[in-house]
Amino acid sequence: MAVHVVTSVGWVGLSLSMVVLAVMGHTTEDAAIAKGVYYAMYVFDDTSVTVFSVTAAITGILLSCGTKWGLLLHWWIVVKWVITLFMTVFAWFVIHPVVMTASERTAVAGGSPPEPGAAADFLLWSVPLLFVLLTVAAVVSVYKPWGRTARGRRARSAGGRG
Repeated sequence: MAVHVVTSVGWVGLSLSMVVLAVMGHTTEDAAIAKGVYYAMYVFDDTSVTVFSVTAAITGILLSCGTKWGLLLHWWIVVKWVITLFMTVFAWFVIHPVVMTASERTAVAGGSPPEPGAAADFLLWSVPLLFVLLTVAAVVSVYKPWGRTARGRRARSAGGRG
């Protein structure tokens, strides 16, 4: 359980860091700062974010399967799983290539104003959205709303888990 909590909290922290970097990259007129910001986003995204998101997803599945909560027995777990799956896929297949594009475009700016273009605009709204979704998942974990799924109600009436 500790691994799941640590990686989930770490993912939230990394996500907030990515938000700060996306805002900095979008608002700076300094080519050196833009280059550093988008390179830092690339490094975070290519290493830590990937490790933390995949580890949080895998440990979440293992925890739900190995505890009274069950993988598909409660709506809060289903919602968290959907958010985690969406974010992991979206971050890797959509955000990651955009971060690479912004990093490449600003790396060649030299001393002229940075021009990350549409990549910066996309990161400015999409990265905060991911942070909000992670925050929703954390709140859902604490309050565990919405009760049992139909499968969970059947399992309970049959004398199963929870």
